[in-house]
Amino acid sequence: MGNIDPEAFDLSAVVERLMLHHRHKWLRFVQRMVQNHADAEDVLQEAALKMLLRDRRFHSPDQARMYLGRIICNTAIEIYHLRQRNRRRHRPLQDYMFRASAHVEPLLVTAEGEELQAKARMMSLLDEGLARLPVKQYEALRITIMDPGIVSMRDAGVGHEIAYSTLRHRKVKGLRRLKRFLHRATDSFSAKLGISKGPKA
Repeated sequence: MGNIDPEAFDLSAVVERLMLHHRHKWLRFVQRMVQNHADAEDVLQEAALKMLLRDRRFHSPDQARMYLGRIICNTAIEIYHLRQRNRRRHRPLQDYMFRASAHVEPLLVTAEGEELQAKARMMSLLDEGLARLPVKQYEALRITIMDPGIVSMRDAGVGHEIAYSTLRHRKVKGLRRLKRFLHRATDSFSAKLGISKGPKA
């Protein structure tokens, strides 16, 4: 499309047309990130409102479309990270159970209890590590490892419209980042307890 006079550009009408033409594609993209249809709808509405409130001048509908697409992506990422922060605030149920039992009978901690507590801590660290991943790497791990309905990574890529090589790259990067986080977290925890890991082989 050719350039037009920004002063004659009816932004609200353009945003309405963009939403009509691209809504399905944008909604599907956002829903993969936030994992909830109602939240995805909210992201699109909030993005359109942000676009109108900023009242920027554009030279073409294509320029407006690309700008709105960035707002939608950024808004979805904000909601994704907000959810992850909220998840980290809620300790696993096992933690509360351990604290309650330790408070009632602090001298009756068994080997089974200590093992279960260690598993609960590892699950908590895993949750935190996943929450720290970039959105696309988290999505790759979720749809290739954590989704029980996925048969193969190729099927996962087809189902989510992600190229196999791209999905594999994101999965590998996400696993490496997660592994580094877990190593640092467990090393830090051991240091606080005064546990020496010994010299590396």
